[in-house]
Amino acid sequence: MASSRASTVHHPPLPRRLLFPSLPPSADLPPLLSSPDLTNELYNLIALALRAYVNPWWTKITRYDKEFLPEINRLIAIVIRSLDSRLAATDLSPLLYHDIPVLITQHYRDIRNASSKLSTSYAAGGSTSLPALFHQLQPHMAIDGESIDEVYIRHVLDHILKCCLPPEDYAPEPERFIIREVALKVVLQDVIPKITEPWFLYKTVLDLVGPVEDNKVTLPVCIYCDKWLTPSL
Repeated sequence: MASSRASTVHHPPLPRRLLFPSLPPSADLPPLLSSPDLTNELYNLIALALRAYVNPWWTKITRYDKEFLPEINRLIAIVIRSLDSRLAATDLSPLLYHDIPVLITQHYRDIRNASSKLSTSYAAGGSTSLPALFHQLQPHMAIDGESIDEVYIRHVLDHILKCCLPPEDYAPEPERFIIREVALKVVLQDVIPKITEPWFLYKTVLDLVGPVEDNKVTLPVCIYCDKWLTPSL
């Protein structure tokens, strides 16, 4: 009986336990974005990141503090809301319809150019890899060999925090460094390795296109007799 009762105990979701321990169960989570659809997913991501990268060493310092993780979450929420408001006020049309297509076109041209140089004298007799050849055509300070330079990402994240956080929240270095390092781990270890995989790109395109309905062919309609025009055999 005791085991069956224990199995039916309702545990609150992870974001409520870690990020909002004092929030009433019936209360909704504070909104993060102008669109509320992603609020729960973002809080889940924040809670998982803090549990993975902060909780292991923080619980060794103190097991009774319940305010540190909510405070880190408060600062992260400020940054997310600031970025959301900035994006909402920005015209992204030039980026979507001009800059990104130009970058993608140049990327494919350089990839094909680098592929054509494999196993040639340009590739040191075949010893140079395709990423290295591509990096020669498109050098970037964030790329260190064939990996992303963590120092560069740290500078980018620190600049974002400086722009988004109020001065009184940006000034304390420990909290700022924790947020920066957690974001660094999430971006470099979780986000970038996944979104750069071909299967992820293909799946994203297929999800945006949607399923194909079989056996459904739209035929033109005659404007005079209002009947379907079937192709002649």
